Amino acid sequence: MIKQIFAPLFALKGNPRYAVFTEPLWGIPFNLYIPFFVLFQYSLGVRDNYIGILVAVSLAVQMIASVLSGVLTDKFGRRKTNIIWDHLAWTVPCLIWAFAQDFWWFLIAAIFNGLWPIGANAWECLLVEDEEPNKIVQLFNWIYIAGSVSIFFAPISILFISMFDLVSVMRVLFLISAVLMTAKFCIHIWFARETGQGVIRLSETKGVPITRMLLQYVGVLRQIFTTRATLRVLILIIVVHIQHIAAGFFSLYVTQDLGIPEAHVAWFPVLRGAIMLVFFLLFQRILDRYPIYLIMIVGLMLYICGYVLLLFTPAGFLLPLLLFTVIDACAVALFMPRRDAMVYNNVDPAERARIRAMMMAIMLGVASPFAILAGQLSEINRRIPFIASLGLFVIVGVIVMFERSDMLKKRKKT
Repeated sequence: MIKQIFAPLFALKGNPRYAVFTEPLWGIPFNLYIPFFVLFQYSLGVRDNYIGILVAVSLAVQMIASVLSGVLTDKFGRRKTNIIWDHLAWTVPCLIWAFAQDFWWFLIAAIFNGLWPIGANAWECLLVEDEEPNKIVQLFNWIYIAGSVSIFFAPISILFISMFDLVSVMRVLFLISAVLMTAKFCIHIWFARETGQGVIRLSETKGVPITRMLLQYVGVLRQIFTTRATLRVLILIIVVHIQHIAAGFFSLYVTQDLGIPEAHVAWFPVLRGAIMLVFFLLFQRILDRYPIYLIMIVGLMLYICGYVLLLFTPAGFLLPLLLFTVIDACAVALFMPRRDAMVYNNVDPAERARIRAMMMAIMLGVASPFAILAGQLSEINRRIPFIASLGLFVIVGVIVMFERSDMLKKRKKT
């Protein structure tokens, strides 16, 4: 049984193998600090509305970085782009956060961290471009599994926060994160090789000025907005991203409104990671037999049930929050890998880097104002962002049903 579960993992070759096996070096430090990140900002005097401003600034930088990411990934290659910009987007801000004193430190770090789409675009190209299309969902499953395993290290931060003050512990965690993430970037790139499509794009863009390549985005934009399937997944990722922004106020809501101690906050992602890991390992291969849209709809229904439960949780009650975390974990395991595969399958392979870059830029440009809005609404009432999430889940459901309709039409034609 165990051998069958892990056989696909050890069967990975080339770039996917190195991407999956090095992912915990990024995921472990990230999951050590992320449950407490908003609380860390809050402890240093950054209030809800200013947290929303920081998120908006980061999203604005991400939008610009996304536009550049496709050009830089094609111009300099997947490997070189990934190693340079991952360092700037993660190592540098971790060092800034480690010594942060007030809002302005976080603002500078947000600008650097906002550069992550450049490295991420190159990393995703390295991950999927040489892989068989029918294995893409499985590949994203292993990436999520790697992230879920990393979450089990979160109790380390819980232990130290219970022994020392939150701010001091977070500073140490950011220093550790800088070291481990740098190690991940270097090891991955040492073993990774340029993809076949990457070699083609390097040749095609040789001697072409970056300014001219940016002007070529006009054709990319036309392709996005005139290709029905691509436009649909663009709307999908925009709505999902706005919901993620709203969900980012969870730690403030449960500590400030529901009275849950700060040291307990990290246990929620640990439980979430455990449920997701079990789900991925035991059920994903079975679920792969069913249409993507069907599993996504089930995931969305679970999301809605979980958020309704969260909104009706009385202050001081831990059990409903634990149940919410279990439901949310199952929803993520069902929905997110298939969302990623849906995006991948509806993008022209020959223009993947530039289309993905422009889609991300549009997504961030549209979502940025909602970060400020979410911060303002949370300042008024921390339940409002989660109420808004229910409406966003319904919109996503409508989009997925359109995907179902198109898939059925294609089957009839064939």
